[in-house]
Amino acid sequence: MASRVITYDIKPTRLVPNSPKPLLLYKNCFIRDGKVDATLAYDTFKKNGWNAQWVTTYGHYQRSHYHPATHEVMVVLSGPGTIRWGTADLNDDPQKHTYGIPGRDYEGGGAFVNVDAGDLFVIPAGVAHKSFNPKTPNPDPECLTGGEAHRIESDDPRKFVGELKVSGFTMMGAYPQSMSWGWAEGGAHVGRYQSVWDVENPKLDPYFGDKGGINIYWNRRSASLRNC
Repeated sequence: MASRVITYDIKPTRLVPNSPKPLLLYKNCFIRDGKVDATLAYDTFKKNGWNAQWVTTYGHYQRSHYHPATHEVMVVLSGPGTIRWGTADLNDDPQKHTYGIPGRDYEGGGAFVNVDAGDLFVIPAGVAHKSFNPKTPNPDPECLTGGEAHRIESDDPRKFVGELKVSGFTMMGAYPQSMSWGWAEGGAHVGRYQSVWDVENPKLDPYFGDKGGINIYWNRRSASLRNC
């Protein structure tokens, strides 16, 4: 089981909706014999109604983006790496929007989180994120599972994921059943953030199922907002 849960309140910015619901980080998930058991992660997500759609190894850069119509779970299969949460890129130069000056090359604020194997993030719709690895020689992310990162291209996705040899900063991502991710960047929903915040909560947490996780941190928050 995860050893602890860490929450991040990611406030809206001028360009990014983020969410009234907290970003959740579960530490030390799916660790067996000193490494992440990807098959166990795949099975747990599926049991709880979340479908794994991609495994990706990250490079030096990624555009900051968010998913406006679905929540997401990402688990770090190997690391270390870095994720910047909650802010939009302001410069088209990948070197600058990743490693440049806050307030000029990307929005200031947000949260930089250094991650390693076993870190699992449950991400509310609208929360901006970009994942990168300053230590790799590869510039761009590489999806290891095909399907344009919307599905795992294999007759047996479970076996395929379990047999992948991963290195560097690699994560697996999954989404509630019947949902698939859409890509939006800063500014796309200015003036209509509420449509992103209103995305329905999943029935089960991708890791804890019907106890813990979103059942505590999201459902109670949603009830509190309805009663205001």
